[in-house]
Amino acid sequence: MGQQKKQIIVLSVTLMILLSGSIIASLFFKESWLWMDEVLSYLLVSDPSVAHLNDAVVSGMDANPPLFVNLYWFIGHTISMNPQFLRAVSVVIFAGTIALFYRNTSTLIGKPITNFVFITLIVAFTYLNLTLSTQIRGYSLFLLISLGYFMVLHRLMQSPSQTKWLIGFVLLGILLVFTHNFGLFYAASSGAFVAGLLLWSKNRKYWWVLGAHGLIALIWLLVWYPSFAIQTEAGKPHSWIPLPTFLSFFATVGELAPTVSSTLERRIPVISILRFLLIAGLWLYIALPRLRAGYEQVIHDRAFTFYVLSGFLYIVPILIALAVTLVHTSVFISRYLWPGHLLLIYQLLYAFYFFAPRLPARVRQFTLSVKLLPVYMALLAVFMFYQNRKTAIFPSGVLSYLPQLDKQYPVFVETADYFLPIWFHHQTPQIRYLLDWKTASQEGNILNATVHHKILKSVREKYGVGNILPSQGFNRTSVPHFYVIDESSNYQIEHFIENGQVRVVRQLPINIEGHRILECVFQS
Repeated sequence: MGQQKKQIIVLSVTLMILLSGSIIASLFFKESWLWMDEVLSYLLVSDPSVAHLNDAVVSGMDANPPLFVNLYWFIGHTISMNPQFLRAVSVVIFAGTIALFYRNTSTLIGKPITNFVFITLIVAFTYLNLTLSTQIRGYSLFLLISLGYFMVLHRLMQSPSQTKWLIGFVLLGILLVFTHNFGLFYAASSGAFVAGLLLWSKNRKYWWVLGAHGLIALIWLLVWYPSFAIQTEAGKPHSWIPLPTFLSFFATVGELAPTVSSTLERRIPVISILRFLLIAGLWLYIALPRLRAGYEQVIHDRAFTFYVLSGFLYIVPILIALAVTLVHTSVFISRYLWPGHLLLIYQLLYAFYFFAPRLPARVRQFTLSVKLLPVYMALLAVFMFYQNRKTAIFPSGVLSYLPQLDKQYPVFVETADYFLPIWFHHQTPQIRYLLDWKTASQEGNILNATVHHKILKSVREKYGVGNILPSQGFNRTSVPHFYVIDESSNYQIEHFIENGQVRVVRQLPINIEGHRILECVFQS
């Protein structure tokens, strides 16, 4: 085994240990609250019956295929159902994905030490990595399978009829579309890429790869589409995701890239715009001149072909998501596009080496000493620990106001974002959520009101959660006296106050923007 190959293997293992260790350790020094979607995942994974679990998934409690919850169900029931353990599983999968990406990249490009520093810096300064890798959700698994899918597709660019790669591609493609619905967008993008290769190269062997795409699509349609159609009912009459604006488009795709300060980017949105245009511009500037040389001149340059593939599979799923959002229903959100982050890293790394010969001699000659690498790793571990330690997903500030409330009266919240975590962690036994379709579907109400209504209706029906109260049970007999954590963005309690059914006794102080705590009684 060559010296460089040994170095790549050692640094790959080190990278996985470093990321896993620092992020998992930080989980025990921060709030352990599960946010809304994690509570839903945990409910499914903790189900004693895997058959009932899958029935609940289809009912609308989750909007994705069942691979993730079934895998975590097996892991959880085999080893531990502790939420922190399940979060650690996600972290290990994420760390393993980055290590595998590093190994593949260094095998293509060389320069293992420089790659190690470059890749870890981008990973550390991309906020999305911390928010998604630490959740009991399917995102880490989606990232890992996506990487495998990209790598095998890259192999098929050189060997389109090789049986082992075709079989591997079909298996990974099935896993991809059964892990997250956005896997369909990546499969469609790769299909378009292979179709382009077929036309460009005139190599009929690429029909084998297109056939593999067709087989993946056929299996998804036959096995999962009927359940997918049921799941989509939770997103009607509209998605919970707002339609993107010009600026929010660039802010969303900007979350796939590293940033020194997200606060600064919110204040100066032109930074996100320029960064996206720079990345797209670099890809066109580097790729197009080489591609003009013709298929035979470039196909055997594996580092360059993966660069071309990375740029295509980075931008096309973004465009597909935007088109679906504008034409059908809004799906444009950064966490669904997370696999594009890996492709972005490779684009930046390849561009760095492309321009390196043009850099000043002192910059070109700079290399990080192997002796200094442990120091860098230690600093990186501390930074990742600190960054995740301060990252909070659930807005728990409202909890500090609950002890002042009389415990004999129920406390209604207007969103599943508050209800599910507070109910799950047993912080306030009297917490309630009102299932009222009339107010949820009121024109002008917050988009996610109808989605939350349908999700929590499924939670009540599938898991018997009595704290979720149907509208017919909301009356003077069942809840004569109660509190409401009223959010200005959500229209619910206002309806009952306006029509005279409910009277506000007093408003309690709360220093959270857009919130008020109301003590209410039903009118006689």
